Amino acid sequence: MIKEATSPRPVILESQTRIRFDHCDPFGHLNNSAFLNYFQNAREDQVEEAYGLDIHAFFRKTGRAWVVGQNQIVYLHPAVVRELVTIQTSIIRVSDTSMLVEHLMLDEKKEVLKSVLWTKFVYIDVRKTARATHEPELMQLFEEVVCKEETSEVFEERVKQLRSQHQPIAK
Repeated sequence: MIKEATSPRPVILESQTRIRFDHCDPFGHLNNSAFLNYFQNAREDQVEEAYGLDIHAFFRKTGRAWVVGQNQIVYLHPAVVRELVTIQTSIIRVSDTSMLVEHLMLDEKKEVLKSVLWTKFVYIDVRKTARATHEPELMQLFEEVVCKEETSEVFEERVKQLRSQHQPIAK
């Protein structure tokens, strides 16, 4: 289910995607609700590519999956139609039954921070409609890839920290 690691697994997963016209408002800005889809789609693809974990195949086999329990998001700079953006994701906290994933959207050059999202995923057994405990192989993976960097427990403080690291370059 999870591919064997031949080298250290990456902690921060990264990919790029283009902002699509039909996801934008009349001003050409990515709709606020569309940010969530871009983040979740990127994370799903990144996890499969980096860790060999196809969450859909995993669900079909085990009846277990992660559901969104909570989102915290801030919009800092617009993402605009046809723009190539970079999305970085990482697990910043993990427990037996949940994980907190941080998602960043940046411009192509990773200079301008556009948005920050924290998503708390709750692990559930769909057949029992109840919380489930992560299997040992999942906990092993999570412990290997959870971000070891000191991260604030307060979303707003983390956003301040990230903003100071990604100041737009004056032109």
